[in-house]
Amino acid sequence: MARVVARYNLLAVPVIDDAEGLVGIVTIDDVIDVIREENTEDMLKMAGTGDVNIASKSVFKNTRARLPWLFASFVGGLIAVYMIGRFEGQLAQLAALAAFIPIIMGMGGNIGTQSSTIIVRGLATGEVDPKEVWSVLWREFATGASLGGIYGLLLGASAKFRFWTIKVGGLQLAWEFPVVVALSICVNMIIAATVGAVIPMFFRRIRIDPAIATGPFVTTSIDVLGIFSYFMIAQVFLPLS
Repeated sequence: MARVVARYNLLAVPVIDDAEGLVGIVTIDDVIDVIREENTEDMLKMAGTGDVNIASKSVFKNTRARLPWLFASFVGGLIAVYMIGRFEGQLAQLAALAAFIPIIMGMGGNIGTQSSTIIVRGLATGEVDPKEVWSVLWREFATGASLGGIYGLLLGASAKFRFWTIKVGGLQLAWEFPVVVALSICVNMIIAATVGAVIPMFFRRIRIDPAIATGPFVTTSIDVLGIFSYFMIAQVFLPLS
């Protein structure tokens, strides 16, 4: 009902019975209340706060509402810590790798949140058709590739400027490290944009509110995948044992 009123700019919608007799009307005031409640609910879910009551002054209730959602981020963080530990040898050989972890993870998380927010909002308003999965995924994939290419060039140039010459195992590297950094942020942003679109669409397919996908689920997945891809690319291009 709210979607119909919003799409066609109606002031009221008639309500009829099975015999098509008029039994009442739904006014724009009623619709505005529904839209406000739905938007508030979606914003809370997208922030990972569940069904927390904004007006509640109870610390216990607020903590209980937020705890399960933050647990997903906690688990993802532990996985990321474990993964970094698995590549500790690479970091020991080239400490400069650690300097770019925050920006690669941060940029991936940002574009993933953007993609998932756009998809969730589009699903809520009907502007995104759940049946057009592949066209939506292609659009986000292409967007991630475009943005990743731009920021990859910028970050690669920054890496070259900051670490003009790097030696690993007695070998002097001229271009390998900037390429690793540039390629890593590009790949991570592609993955992040795609994951940010896939998760809400998947939740919608299994009849779960896709708004919850914009919180810990997207950011946690992107952090883990970003760390893994970063070190794997480093392992391919750099002479690391």
